[in-house]
Amino acid sequence: MFNTLVYKIMFFIVATAAMLYPVMPNDFVSSFFPENLNDKVQHATVFFILAWLLNRSSDTKKHRIRNIIVLSIFGIIIELIQYYVPNRTPSVYDALADIVGILLFQFLYTVYLQLSKEKSYYSKP
Repeated sequence: MFNTLVYKIMFFIVATAAMLYPVMPNDFVSSFFPENLNDKVQHATVFFILAWLLNRSSDTKKHRIRNIIVLSIFGIIIELIQYYVPNRTPSVYDALADIVGILLFQFLYTVYLQLSKEKSYYSKP
């Protein structure tokens, strides 16, 4: 399995791409997603992936809370940057979609951890 360094590198690559997103033309950005995929789903998907990568590189309860806060602030900053970029507009709903992606990952990961604990409990002789 990958070590935490690989996940950190992958996180910074995706985070850099997400940071460059607001300064790219809409045509270029939309070429990475299927045409019929809603903008809010795109935001949630990217931040779900960022949450997964950041969680894999620092996996403790304390770090999970920090990751939620840091990624939420990152999503808000990306939206604020769009205010200063011609032909782009910031959206509160985009920032909320980012946060939904982060929280969805954390929820599903928590469920996974609980199911893993139950499985190991029932598999003991």
